[in-house]
Amino acid sequence: MAPSYILLVEDNPDDLFLASRIIGKACQHEILTARDGEEADDLLKRMEQDDSYRHIKLVLLDLKLPKISGLDLLRGIRDSAKLQGLTVAILTSSDNETDQEQCWELGVVDYVYKPMTVDRLKGILSRNQGAQ
Repeated sequence: MAPSYILLVEDNPDDLFLASRIIGKACQHEILTARDGEEADDLLKRMEQDDSYRHIKLVLLDLKLPKISGLDLLRGIRDSAKLQGLTVAILTSSDNETDQEQCWELGVVDYVYKPMTVDRLKGILSRNQGAQ
């Protein structure tokens, strides 16, 4: 059986560590990490090429990322013929209403303020079990 992944895109080492622990407690999916938007974009393009993106169950995306912002990365995902169906949840400290509106318009399944909880992640995953 092929592995399933949660792609965690987070530049803050403390938030990355905490979110990784929460993911580990909430589910059995393997964790892929990217520390900035460019790294995530490169990873997704490689996975798009070999169709391994199909094993991504959830993208947890910070908005305030270096190199390529989370919002720009989300737009790129939605503009891709293959990646547009990925389940994306925002994990952020931004309470900017414009950011939230744009994310909802781009089809995110949740907008979670840091720190995330195990229960919140389980809720996101259970709501989207059949989506992939």
